[in-house]
Amino acid sequence: MRVGSMVDQNSWENAVLRKLELPNGVIASNRIMRAATWMGQSEEDGLVGNTIIDTYSKIKAGIVVTGFQYVMHEGQSVRRMVSNSRPSDIEGLKQLTKSIHSSGALAAAQLVHCGGVSLPKYSGDDVFGPSEREFPDPNGETVRVKAMTVDHVDRVTQAYADASKRAAEAGFDLIEIHGAHNYGLWQFFDPTFNKRPENDTFTGTTIEGRSKAMVDAVRAVKSAVDIPVQVKVDSSSKNVRPEEVGELTKKLADAGAYCVIVSGPNPTQSPKVSGEGYFLNDAMVIRSIARDSGLLFGLVGGIRSPETVVKLLTGDGDSAAAFDVIQLSRPFISEPALLDRWTEEAKTGKQEPARCISCNRCFVAGLKGGVRCLQFEGV
Repeated sequence: MRVGSMVDQNSWENAVLRKLELPNGVIASNRIMRAATWMGQSEEDGLVGNTIIDTYSKIKAGIVVTGFQYVMHEGQSVRRMVSNSRPSDIEGLKQLTKSIHSSGALAAAQLVHCGGVSLPKYSGDDVFGPSEREFPDPNGETVRVKAMTVDHVDRVTQAYADASKRAAEAGFDLIEIHGAHNYGLWQFFDPTFNKRPENDTFTGTTIEGRSKAMVDAVRAVKSAVDIPVQVKVDSSSKNVRPEEVGELTKKLADAGAYCVIVSGPNPTQSPKVSGEGYFLNDAMVIRSIARDSGLLFGLVGGIRSPETVVKLLTGDGDSAAAFDVIQLSRPFISEPALLDRWTEEAKTGKQEPARCISCNRCFVAGLKGGVRCLQFEGV
C-alpha cells in the first residue's frame, strides 16, 4: 500500500471530526456518513435479522444510512431488501437502530419506492412507474410497467409518510429519501421515464410537474415526523442537466429538507478511471443555483483518500465551495472502521487511502448471501 496523502491532525480534526448539528439539535460526531448501500442481508421477507444487525454494528461514522427500505411491497427491486412497509417490520428496525447507535453513530433510514424498476420476481405484484414502458429484467425477460394514476402516486406518497413514522418509532434519528439512481422519485423527475402529458399534475413537460412527486414525499414525511429529512438526488442524467437539479433542490428546501446528497448515474464507477469525487463538477453547478436555499450539501462517489475528504469539506481554501458532509459506501464495505484508522493515522501525518479498489465484487457477493469485501476477505 502506498504512503497516503499528508493531512495534519489539526486539519483532520477541524474538517472531518467537526460536529454536525441537525435542525432538531441532535449532534453527529463528525462529517462522514456511511452511504446507503443494499447489503442483501435481510431475511427473504424483508425483516431485519441477526446478519444485517451484526454488519451495521461494526460501521464507524457520524451518521450511518441504511440500505434502502421499501415503503410498499410493490416497490421492491432486489431480493433481501429491507422492508419498512408494515407494522411487523418495526421490531427488527428497532434492533437495527440499536446496532448503529452502539458504535456511536446516528442512524438514518433511507426510504424508497423503486417504481418502474421494481421486479415482480421479488415484489410479486404488477410494476408501476410514471409512464408505461418496457424493460428487460436481469434474466432477459420483458417487464411491462404500468403508468400510475394520480391516486396511486398519492398512495405512494402516503406510504413514505407511514414508513417514516415506523422509522421514528424504531429510533432512527433522520430520514433519507431516495430520489436518485433511476428509482421511483427520480423517474418522475427524469423525462426519460416521465412521459405524462401537460394536463397531468405530475407532467414530465415542466420542472414543477417533474419535481412534484419528490417534493410531495418530502412534505409528507415532514408532516408525519419531527426528525430531519435529507434527499439523495442524481447530479444529472442523459436527459437531465445539473441546472435542472439545482432548481429541484430549491424546491426540496422549500418542502422542508435540510440536506441534499448529490450522487449520480452509474454510482459504482472506478475512481481510478473517473477520478475521485466523480460527480463533483455537476454538484458544484447544483450548489451554485441553490446557494441561498439554506440547504446543507453532501457528496458521494469515488472518494477514497483522506486528502480528498478534507479538500471537499473545506473547499480547499474556498469556504463557499465546501461541502457539509461526505458519504462513503464501498470503502466502508471493505473497512467498516475506516474512519477510526484515518483518525489514528492523522496523528502521524501519514494517512493511507481506503484499501477499496472499486472492483465491485462486493455487490456480486450480495447476490450470493450478502454484500462483503471479497478482495480482502479474511485479511
